[in-house]
Amino acid sequence: MNWVDLAILLVIGFFIFEGFTRGFVNETLDFLVFLLSFALSLRFYNFVAGFYQSNFQIPYSLSTVLGFITVWFLVEAILFTLIRVAFSRTNIINKIDKLFYPITFIPAFLRGLIFVTIILLMIGTFPIQPRIKLEVDESKVGSVMLNQARRLETPLKNVFGGITQDTLSFLTIKPRSDETVGLGFKTSDYVINEQLEFRMIELVNEERAKKGVNKLTFDANLREVGRVHSKDMLERGYFSHYSPEGNNVADRADKLEVRYLVIGENLAYAPSLDLAHNGLMNSEGHRANILSNDYNKIGIGIMQSRIYGLMITQIFSN
Repeated sequence: MNWVDLAILLVIGFFIFEGFTRGFVNETLDFLVFLLSFALSLRFYNFVAGFYQSNFQIPYSLSTVLGFITVWFLVEAILFTLIRVAFSRTNIINKIDKLFYPITFIPAFLRGLIFVTIILLMIGTFPIQPRIKLEVDESKVGSVMLNQARRLETPLKNVFGGITQDTLSFLTIKPRSDETVGLGFKTSDYVINEQLEFRMIELVNEERAKKGVNKLTFDANLREVGRVHSKDMLERGYFSHYSPEGNNVADRADKLEVRYLVIGENLAYAPSLDLAHNGLMNSEGHRANILSNDYNKIGIGIMQSRIYGLMITQIFSN
């Protein structure tokens, strides 16, 4: 357990404590309003964003955020007004609060759980100090919550992604692309994680087995090609299939005198191996490399920085 776990427990504990002071009815209604506002905001923010764009010439990235906030505010305002009118002339609330007082913690706990989950998703999805991302990934409670809530990552990116294009939750570049991304840092504080390298080969072969494709054989020379590139990207602060000198995977393999007929490369930068693997499998080009019949060998170089996470280079050949 680390400080992230402690913070999560304290926040949820605060919600529960506050719930008992507000009563079962208020807590339940707040929870339902919060849930409905969030869901409707994700569903309808685009309509309001379009209004902002067409009438005020606001950039798309900003209009989506404003659309989300506007829908949330309107839904909450309407629902709270209706609730206030509905219960303004009745004493039934006090009776329900007394009856259900022992389980007031349930809606309060759920509201706190959703609040913390959204915060964790924001940390995991958008550019936040890598050290904090690592602490979340290593936390007992936070990592489980984050993995369970990953289905909300795409909707949240759709809303806020234009504002934060350079997400560090998972970073990759299309195979054979000449694009280069600046990492914003340089570091020599990393270690080779051989255990993760072999674990990722297992994951790749599991994916291939599902599709009835032959398993790849580990090749130490290919691993060295991957390790050299992962090290170079961390030490020089870039992320690309091409080095600053213009060398690609074939050039790096030739320099190390690796023999091949066909060679391919996948890159991933992520706080955890699972996020990296899932991200690659969800990318058409990278998945094609992983499942390709053109390859029968694999080597993976993984450099792990405690602060900045995993730099991964997968090398495939025949």
